[in-house]
Amino acid sequence: MSDGSKDQRRYEVAKRRAQALELRISGMSYRAIADAMQCADSTAYELVQSALREIPAQNVEILRTEHDAMIRMLFSKLMPRIDKGEPRAIEVGVKLLERLAKLWGLDAPTRKVLEVITESVIDEAIAALEAELRADDQD
Repeated sequence: MSDGSKDQRRYEVAKRRAQALELRISGMSYRAIADAMQCADSTAYELVQSALREIPAQNVEILRTEHDAMIRMLFSKLMPRIDKGEPRAIEVGVKLLERLAKLWGLDAPTRKVLEVITESVIDEAIAALEAELRADDQD
């Protein structure tokens, strides 16, 4: 690949990242971004995340603060309906609070326990079953 085509490819990728970030900032979900950009949801997410990694930290804080203000404004407008006990308002309110917690990194990381099954573990299980079958045959 020539340097010109490498530069063109980098430009196209940067352009897609910027477009995805712009759509996300406008309030679109990752699914809507994926639909608009004709890509997978995971690709839309990665494009936005890549674009965010390229933004200096100060700009990310500005963006985070703007999103915080937007979420808080939406929550305050929803509060009278929450106070009345409207189930849908409560549901949306919880989602806004979850988004706010995620925005500021307030939630503890989720831990997952992974069980790795190797070939040797499978071989041991097969040997144990074979031994059990032989013992049953001898009875």
